[in-house]
Amino acid sequence: AVHYGKTPQPETPYQRAAQVWDERIGSARVQARNWRTMAFGSMMLSAGLAGSLVWQSGRGTVVPWVVQVDALGQAQTVAPANADYKPTDPQIAWHLARFIEQVRSIPADPIIVRQNWLRAYEWTTDQGAMVLNDYARGSEPFSKVGKQQVAVEVSSVIRASPDSFRVAWTERRYENGKLSITEHWTAILTIVVQPP
Repeated sequence: AVHYGKTPQPETPYQRAAQVWDERIGSARVQARNWRTMAFGSMMLSAGLAGSLVWQSGRGTVVPWVVQVDALGQAQTVAPANADYKPTDPQIAWHLARFIEQVRSIPADPIIVRQNWLRAYEWTTDQGAMVLNDYARGSEPFSKVGKQQVAVEVSSVIRASPDSFRVAWTERRYENGKLSITEHWTAILTIVVQPP
């Protein structure tokens, strides 16, 4: 039998039966008190966790990360993104070479021409987009699709000033599948780094 305190041993069968009954009721009361304590403790723990979750979500601390990869897709640099990030000259040169290829080349597929131009517009400012529009109106690259193909090979991209680069490239024009002319081009491109 479970004893919850020091009680004298019953002397009569009636006292013994009463003590068994008291132990049974006392045991149930103790268990009920323990369950109530556990329930209130769980409620307080849940309220504390919910409060801390609301507090944490209210802080809004999302940290973007920049992962630089090489040509094979291997991670080279992993670091938190900084608001004052300055791209390196090779990074800028790669994007400028790609920009020239997108704007100056004319593949045989009109869908590729359209995609190239849309991607080129993603890298221009509003003023640059107006210049690109004027160039497109003058050269009409979409009217040449199917009649002429132009392959662009960028040979060098070097810094010309703190905010401009000199780009040199070769264009090979093909008509009816045959090379018709090879031209060498040079441009000075002004850049503006705009953080997102």
